[in-house]
Amino acid sequence: MSGRLRVRFGPGDNTVRVGDELYFRIERDAEVSVIHSRCPHRGGPLHLGTVSARGGAELLRCPWHGTEFPLARLCAKGVPAVQVGGEVHAYPPAAPGDSAHSAHQIVFAK
Repeated sequence: MSGRLRVRFGPGDNTVRVGDELYFRIERDAEVSVIHSRCPHRGGPLHLGTVSARGGAELLRCPWHGTEFPLARLCAKGVPAVQVGGEVHAYPPAAPGDSAHSAHQIVFAK
């Protein structure tokens, strides 16, 4: 990957595909983060996981193998993003020539 692609998430959008990679947005503590959806263990789709609270921490559970990740750590490793009104602008890594458009609550990048 050689640069970053500017992607706009509208109020109902929650995922973005850049090349072969999928990212998703998550809101917590009145802040929005955009996170890589691939589980580091088995490549599972973290955007389909569940969030739970335990011991004062929010955890995201991988739907494939059940490993739980501290949501704060995932958000800290997320891609640069900023919320402007009801929209979120994110800057995931992109290859030269990639572009994006929104459709049916999914943002596709080509």
